[in-house]
Amino acid sequence: MAALTTAGLAELQQVLAPSIETPDESISEVPVDDKLRLLALLNPVLKRLVDDIAAELGSSAVRSLLLAMLAEDLSRTTGRAQIVAAGKVDDTNAHTMTQEPLSELIELHNHLENFIGGASTLPTDHYHSPSTKMLFRDSHDLLKDRLHLSYTAAKKRLLTRDLLLPHAGFNGALISPRYKELGRVFNDGTADPLEAAGTARRLLALQPGIDAQQDPDSTAERIEKQVADSLTSRNQSGTGQLLKLISSQLDDTALERSEKQMEDHFGLEFKGKRPHGFIWELCTGTSGHELLTTFSDELSNPRSKSGSTSEAQEALEQPALPGMDSSPQLSPEPNIIPAWAVSPDMPMDERPRAEFSDLGQVPPADIQGTQIPMLPGETLAAARSRSKARNLLQAFFDAIRCTMNRDPDPTGNLPMKPNIDLVVTISWDSLIGKLNDPGISNHGHLVSAGYARRLACVANVLPAVLGTESQPLDLGRTQRFFSRAQRRAMALRDRGCINPGCTMAAHRCEANHIQPWYLGGKTDLSNGALLCPICHASFHAGHFKIVVLKSIPYVLQDKVLDPEQRLRRNWFFHPQSDSIHVS
Repeated sequence: MAALTTAGLAELQQVLAPSIETPDESISEVPVDDKLRLLALLNPVLKRLVDDIAAELGSSAVRSLLLAMLAEDLSRTTGRAQIVAAGKVDDTNAHTMTQEPLSELIELHNHLENFIGGASTLPTDHYHSPSTKMLFRDSHDLLKDRLHLSYTAAKKRLLTRDLLLPHAGFNGALISPRYKELGRVFNDGTADPLEAAGTARRLLALQPGIDAQQDPDSTAERIEKQVADSLTSRNQSGTGQLLKLISSQLDDTALERSEKQMEDHFGLEFKGKRPHGFIWELCTGTSGHELLTTFSDELSNPRSKSGSTSEAQEALEQPALPGMDSSPQLSPEPNIIPAWAVSPDMPMDERPRAEFSDLGQVPPADIQGTQIPMLPGETLAAARSRSKARNLLQAFFDAIRCTMNRDPDPTGNLPMKPNIDLVVTISWDSLIGKLNDPGISNHGHLVSAGYARRLACVANVLPAVLGTESQPLDLGRTQRFFSRAQRRAMALRDRGCINPGCTMAAHRCEANHIQPWYLGGKTDLSNGALLCPICHASFHAGHFKIVVLKSIPYVLQDKVLDPEQRLRRNWFFHPQSDSIHVS
């Protein structure tokens, strides 16, 4: 490839400006101005080439896909070139140029055909003396003005150069890039340069947490290698999930602090009337978001009862929702707090509170407003407004819970069963307060351990040991379909579709028999895995295989998608999972 590249450049240079005596002469001996002419010519050549191919490939799917893949390669090349060029602008102090060469350069760029053909030449470099007023304050200002970027975009390009590319220091000495592994995948084109650049900046933001570790250097090296591998083997969402998880692990209290700060702003407020309707603004936390997302997904899923047209019509014809009398009955006794949730070492404010599940109950704040807790600097009127919005939000959620209640034998004097099903994948030690590692919800949102403990009684947050005497997980051949307990266990284990790169959450997936039931496969947890409808059909079409190792399902994708042929878990739901080489 290197030899072909050199020969191709030499031939193009012969056509453009015959300055090479023989085609075998190295292109490295061509003057830099001639190389810039060649670079200026490549842009219209590539545009013409792409348009010609697109017009002539006809109905060939193979050729159209190759065109798309080659265009993506070009995009990655130009993305890297933008960072390299911005770095050179900074290295050469281009912002100190005087107005004359800059004006001539702009005019030359506006008429590149003259420069390509050799009719015009580059102006001579002239710089302002240190004591004079310059046109631009710095390299960022020059890039912003001449490349039509925002100041932030220009700053990001130069920061990326510092993080990923070797560059000259103020004294001319060569400085190595901060992130060598990321710089490697940035340079060799195995990762999208823009994604690698953004990842490097996010990694830099994690440095305070890395510095707080016992061995910052080894921690930084390990994290950088994880992220670099993710950029080359996963999609953008998978790398984002990995970075979120790493961030939470570096500072195990940051997530809970964020949740606490959000709580004061929960509510549902009317924001005004617009031409397209009345606008309400809703602000909620993880549990509310999970409830709304689950309800919305169920309504839009034609396979669910709520999403079925016939079921929806039947629901509209009912005179009232079950449990929604004019005066809702509340449970005379609070929910029983399980023994595992009241460890003596657990802080009081993190223990589950049974009153969370009392539908329709008036909050402790008095209706008159005398007992409404006020935030610092908040007026009584503002506190009343916030309390009203929060009560309205609770009523809204209560109505959704009544709609989603599927209890075949509703009892008027008991609270409805919890419908959130916030199955948070979290370790037992974190749930009982021994550790503080975060969990992950059905929809891929990180949940602090303290928040999971507080919701444990009402949101169906279950401990990791799901199998009990009343909920067997292995039913063998006695039952065709997976039980509710088995599907819940799969959701806890798989978190979503197991096909690497798929982002479909567990509640939108189907419990699939790895070995089909009609071919003798058992309805056991070890023979089941979650797949979304699309990936489920793809699996049965033979596009990938599922291999179970130590009760964990792994996916072996087709060689086209995974040339390395490694067993993988879905990196979106399991960011830190390792792949296994197939021997």
